[in-house]
Amino acid sequence: MHKKIKLNLLDLKSKEDLIGVYEYFKKSTSNWFDEEGSPKKEFFEIRGCPLCNSKGSELLYKVDHFCYHECLNCSSIYTKPHPKEDILNSLYSNGEYQIYQDKLVKKGKKIRKGVLEARKYQQLKTLVKKNDISILDVGCGNATFLDICKTNKWQVEGVDPTVNSSIEIYKKYGIKVHEGNFNNINFSKKFDIITFWGVLEHLSNPIDAIKKAKKYLKNDGIIAFEVPSSDCFLRYYLERYEFGATRYIESGRHNIFFSKKIIHKIANNFGLTVKLFESNGLDVQTILLDEFNQDITEKIINMQDIINDLMLGDHYRVFLSFNK
Repeated sequence: MHKKIKLNLLDLKSKEDLIGVYEYFKKSTSNWFDEEGSPKKEFFEIRGCPLCNSKGSELLYKVDHFCYHECLNCSSIYTKPHPKEDILNSLYSNGEYQIYQDKLVKKGKKIRKGVLEARKYQQLKTLVKKNDISILDVGCGNATFLDICKTNKWQVEGVDPTVNSSIEIYKKYGIKVHEGNFNNINFSKKFDIITFWGVLEHLSNPIDAIKKAKKYLKNDGIIAFEVPSSDCFLRYYLERYEFGATRYIESGRHNIFFSKKIIHKIANNFGLTVKLFESNGLDVQTILLDEFNQDITEKIINMQDIINDLMLGDHYRVFLSFNK
């Protein structure tokens, strides 16, 4: 087991950038609602749980006019009404999401690539015990994770919906990226590993994406993903105490929050085996969102470490194997 990372949120993302991006997307999605804050029909649809299709749900909380319901069947959380698929597709393809990449991803590139992405690579390397490894990273963003894999002699390809991302990434890293919606792309080969790092929660139909990934997975291959958790400490804090969360919720972008229950159900339904399942998050610092002296910051990070070990961190990281 790879040692977990103790991370300071404000080293990764500044308070000013967190607030700025939050306000930007709040403004970007404001036209989805009328003057009374009710969702407009052209932007939303009523549907069952995106993960288990159950119709039964209960309202947990409302954030920036978005209503978040808990599924009474699988305990996942999702926006209801749900943004229509074409609305979500345009959010990621027309350049708006690049604001997030520029402000909150690129600025923390050194930590992300040298620490966070490196740990993902090490975890996968431990699980796939062969020399000639091929990997497809869906929603590859700026491709720093794939660059680590390529540096370690893996065969790499990516998928990203951002316009011109394929050209920029190929120029920078020499990595092939398929531009567009993963569910609409056909691939000419199968892969040892297919990853979705912070992707499934943005999709209208994440189960379809997992189904397609399995189709393009080699025998004994691995599907890995990281998603926001519906079981985390931060969820319960939000439910009890109203506050403006600058991350985790990310209204209009994070539309699905996965429960431990649904993750095991997904694995069982697709004939996959859970090889590694862990929790990691920044719950405490997301709530406090302030800078403290070194001693207090260390205590806060240590508290988060225990929260993660209790599987109550705000994200789940999951590795599923395909044993045909």
